[in-house]
Amino acid sequence: MFECLNIESLRLRASGKWVDFDEDIVPSNPAEMDFAVAPVILEALQEAVDHQRFGYSSHGPHGPEAQLKKAFQDRMQRKFDWGVDTETVLPVTNLVQAIAATVFAFSEKGEGVSVQIPAYPMFLAAIKQTGRNAVCNAMPVVDGRYDLDIEGLKRQITSDVKILLLCHPHNPTGRVFSKEELAPLAKLAQEHGLVVISDEIHCDILFDGRKHTPFLKMFPELADQTVTLQSASKTFNIPGLGCAVMYFGSKTLMDRFSQKLPPMLLGHPGIGGMLGTIAAWEKGDVWFSEALAQLEANRNLFVDRFAREMPEVGLIKPEATYLGWADFSTLDLPSSAFTYLRDTGRVVGGDGANFGEGYEQFVRFNYATSPQILNELIDRVFRALKANNKG
Repeated sequence: MFECLNIESLRLRASGKWVDFDEDIVPSNPAEMDFAVAPVILEALQEAVDHQRFGYSSHGPHGPEAQLKKAFQDRMQRKFDWGVDTETVLPVTNLVQAIAATVFAFSEKGEGVSVQIPAYPMFLAAIKQTGRNAVCNAMPVVDGRYDLDIEGLKRQITSDVKILLLCHPHNPTGRVFSKEELAPLAKLAQEHGLVVISDEIHCDILFDGRKHTPFLKMFPELADQTVTLQSASKTFNIPGLGCAVMYFGSKTLMDRFSQKLPPMLLGHPGIGGMLGTIAAWEKGDVWFSEALAQLEANRNLFVDRFAREMPEVGLIKPEATYLGWADFSTLDLPSSAFTYLRDTGRVVGGDGANFGEGYEQFVRFNYATSPQILNELIDRVFRALKANNKG
């Protein structure tokens, strides 16, 4: 049922991850998995093809949009014991679009958006492209894990800051924040009237028995201020289907959004994206349990090999996501870590410079691949670093 794909199959799949680079490159970016898609999703898509479901989607109570909202509601209840209202669910094509739209709707040009760095690069791009200012608060390493700098955040929250953009669980550090850690942040949002955008796309990919709790479930008093972003694309490896949802904590908040940005401007997911997402959320958990076991094994392999063979690299064991955030700043590389590993090791990860100022010697790696490809990637990184030491 679950299957890691080999390089030949991955190139045939024609994802940008595997066809946008020279063939001697081992890609470790962007954040998608080198796994075969769950059979229940393929079956749903094949059924749509067999019945030629390529017409306009019904927006009625029994159409795919209504089914998508209900599937989201049921999944949030089943997985997180969180009750959501389908009336304030807005389907969109992807969460990058949703982030930009929400930033645009709840702030004005020149106003600030608070973001914890290192940050998912599309957070920073959405802020820049909408003409807002990124108010970046660096996450320090405390007791061997990345932490929220609440005192720094307090100093940065001025009257110009209107939005707090949160990645929960956190990309790229892999942190899972507890309610106790997030409570001071929630208090600041409440005191200053900030809209919280909580991107929870990695919510299923937690390790060592950890469980995700949605931000709005933790802090229901912020219902009029919180937009939760969700998609099946990370958990089930279907980003190309183009389907996600925005969940507004209240009708009041949704109306504020719609008054500034008519939903028609966002477009609408296609029938394939909705049907694939419904199948994933309703029937994909058996497949995902196998995928999660592989991801946790890969996480352990990745972290253990770095700790044992190249301890000079700063790498903190991720609690969530399938991403490793590696610090090469102590190695005196002749160029940025991304450039050096690309040119010398023929490995392409995520360039740390894109995650915020000060991370030029960091690389984000994606370990959602087969153990064979992962070991080859690690071997290449180590050979490149050893070559630099010899030089």
